[in-house]
Amino acid sequence: MKRYFYPVFLALMLINLSFASLLEQIEKERVSIVQSVSPGVVTIFTVKEVKVPNPFAGTPFSDFFGFPGNRNFTQRIEGLGSGFIVKVDKDKKLVYILTNNHVVENATNIKVQFKNRKVLNGKIVGTDKLSDVAVVSVKFKEGIEKFAEKHTLKLGNSDKLKPGMTVFAIGSPLGFKYTVTQGIISALNREIEGHPGEGFIQTDAAINPGNSGGPLINVKGEVVGMNTAIIAGAQGLGFAVPINQAKWVMDQILKYGKVKRGKLGVVIQPLTPELAKHFGLDYGVIITQVQKGSPAEKAGLKSGDVIVAVNGHKVKTPNDLQKYIMRAGPGAKVDITVYRDGKKITVKAILGSWEDEYIGDYEKLEEKYGLKVIDLSPAIREKYQLPKVPYGVLVYGVKYGSVADEAGLRSGDIIISVNQKPVKTVSDFWKLIVKAEKRKASDVLLKVRRGSSIFYTTLPIINE
Repeated sequence: MKRYFYPVFLALMLINLSFASLLEQIEKERVSIVQSVSPGVVTIFTVKEVKVPNPFAGTPFSDFFGFPGNRNFTQRIEGLGSGFIVKVDKDKKLVYILTNNHVVENATNIKVQFKNRKVLNGKIVGTDKLSDVAVVSVKFKEGIEKFAEKHTLKLGNSDKLKPGMTVFAIGSPLGFKYTVTQGIISALNREIEGHPGEGFIQTDAAINPGNSGGPLINVKGEVVGMNTAIIAGAQGLGFAVPINQAKWVMDQILKYGKVKRGKLGVVIQPLTPELAKHFGLDYGVIITQVQKGSPAEKAGLKSGDVIVAVNGHKVKTPNDLQKYIMRAGPGAKVDITVYRDGKKITVKAILGSWEDEYIGDYEKLEEKYGLKVIDLSPAIREKYQLPKVPYGVLVYGVKYGSVADEAGLRSGDIIISVNQKPVKTVSDFWKLIVKAEKRKASDVLLKVRRGSSIFYTTLPIINE
């Protein structure tokens, strides 16, 4: 028996040594990735000025220090975020940095700190609220172009990501610069309210305030996402913009100065297992409504059609359809494959522009009235357990002290009509408000559903 002991003992030692060597190699590779990538990450400091209501309005102190009660105060807010170097343009003598829109939105001053400790002024090249992507530029100064050229990060392919893959998040959470956290891809194509068609990456790599705009790196040292959001109070739930999406937005901004998205003009819902069984399909999205005068109506699409492909690309989720249509761009000719009454047909559509929906104006109107409304889709109804109404838009947020607040609107209300005219989409709602502004109306009549009750209220119109 002794003669077998030494070979077995030796084999076990070799296995342990091999395992230890493997762990050392993994650690060495991880350190190498972080060291090679971190110089391409920047810290972004911002200053924003926001107007806040006079807290003394309507009190004896309203005129204190000469401030009338109806005047807003300007509050200075300092912010901090992250970003990463994506391009060096020698012709324009600019270094381009990718970050989140919410990091630099409305900033009056931007400073970019590089890892070589250079701090230079940054300028917004363009932003896109829908994807939460922004491009910032820094002029060639103090030799920063040489540093940036050496440390421009390589962008990977986020379409090849799979749950379980290892990733690293790098940024400046809570001001702790160049913090590195490790995790895995938890899920793909996650929907975040207010960002249709984006399909965010979910990761359990620790992400905290200040990480926003920083890169999500794979084991090859490539950027596969841009850290963008966390869920307050939750642990191990972080989200990132897929780098393919961020790159597309960046290219649009650098080419046009803004993002041009295509529009089909349909309201859709997912094909659940129960619905899939009914339609006899394995995948697709159902058209529940076709907007009048839209490219979809002109192409002959109908409510009840199940879209299964766009230009030959399978459509398995609402995000898939939104992504293919938006990225195709205004004026693009696309083939839409649908199942109608059990028959497969293909229709040709010429896409309109997402901008026709006044997306840019929505932000100004929302700020103006202190009111955020969203479409009442089947997914939203189910998520918030909303009462059944034939149509309407959901009040998603009301700003304190705004005219919407004065009108008595609350989050969770459903606005059914404006001046007795039905409201079926966000576009319908704001078009009616703009129409009232143009005719110099003092207010509009809103029909509102709150819980099981229906009531009327008036929303003051702000005529500037």
